[in-house]
Amino acid sequence: MVCRGSKDVWLRAAVLLAGVHGLYAPPVALAQAKVTNDASTKSNGVDPNQVADNLQGQMPRAKFTQLRHDFGEIVRGQKVTFAYEFTNAGTGVLQIRSIHSSCGCLNTKVEPKDVFAPGEKGRLSFEFDSSHFAGSLIRTITVDTNQPRNSAITLTFSAQIREEIRASPALLSVGEILPEYSKAWLINLPTSLRATATEKDTPPVSAEKASLPSNVLKQMVDAGEVRPLYATSSHASIVPEIIAPQSKGKEYQLKITFKGGLPIGPLREKVTLWNSSRHLKELIVPIVGEVVGHVKQSAKYVEFGTVTRSEEVRRTLSFSSDRKDFKVESVSAELRRTDALEGVAIGELLKYSTVRGENGTQVNFELRYPDALAAANQPINASGMFLVRTNDPDYKEVRVPFFGVLRQGDKR
Repeated sequence: MVCRGSKDVWLRAAVLLAGVHGLYAPPVALAQAKVTNDASTKSNGVDPNQVADNLQGQMPRAKFTQLRHDFGEIVRGQKVTFAYEFTNAGTGVLQIRSIHSSCGCLNTKVEPKDVFAPGEKGRLSFEFDSSHFAGSLIRTITVDTNQPRNSAITLTFSAQIREEIRASPALLSVGEILPEYSKAWLINLPTSLRATATEKDTPPVSAEKASLPSNVLKQMVDAGEVRPLYATSSHASIVPEIIAPQSKGKEYQLKITFKGGLPIGPLREKVTLWNSSRHLKELIVPIVGEVVGHVKQSAKYVEFGTVTRSEEVRRTLSFSSDRKDFKVESVSAELRRTDALEGVAIGELLKYSTVRGENGTQVNFELRYPDALAAANQPINASGMFLVRTNDPDYKEVRVPFFGVLRQGDKR
């Protein structure tokens, strides 16, 4: 017959067995030991310098007072702030591990720390910069926590962003153009009344760095209405000009003239429109496109594939131009040196020749397995650059990457 004792008796017995055999210690005993032995534990039970380490059965839970916020109507260029408030409504220590936003327009922080004891309150505050947005906007903030269920919490905010001044179109896309491209584009500049502001209206630091005339800096803050004042360009070959309306009710326009002399390659320039708005005195009009020359080539690279000792592999590229005097003057190669190809002459590996025709010049490339690699047992990568030199001033040297694999036996 076994006598039944109280729960305390059984608990003390279990603790005693744990001390004797080292087999088991109940959560309560561990919790008591942690509180007693950890001299660095704060009065609220949490050391903010330590990562939360909850015991079995202790579950943190972040309870936000709201998951959504609407800023309503704001003006483009405004920086607005908000704070989501939350409480650790669980029984364990809550840790905010990380915060991710859906765009780079936010600055976020958790206050007053990132570890919260049960019952503690916190704030997740953020600042939103509306400079690059217009119209209806919805963005999210994802908060990663250590709570066991739904560890990622999604917060949402929205805004309706109106503009004091805008460019129509907002971006100038010119497509493919030649370096000597010469053309003028017109962009409309609709404006509205200046937004009210309680803070002092001052020119931005960027305007002073751009060395704008003093009268323009003064007009930025003294004008009673929104209007464009000055335009600058990121490239000397692109000339901007503000055109005032010819009659009442008409809009300002921005004239962008290409003067020629742009470098070959992707076109990523901009015109900055300095104006008298309250919040967006520096309106950017991006210019995108591709500056191409007169020379056309049939491929951007040469791929030889697998080359064995029994055969060489040939590839052909064609170069053409609308200029009648165009010609390919010479061809050479640069080999990417590896341990396996050390000591191998380029002439043993590569050959090239040119054939001029009515529609341009054909360049023949050849990759072969050199005799110097007769003892090689493993496949060898061969890569580098063909250098095609022409008499075109924009394409004096065309670099064409090549690659292939050298193998002793048959292709597999």
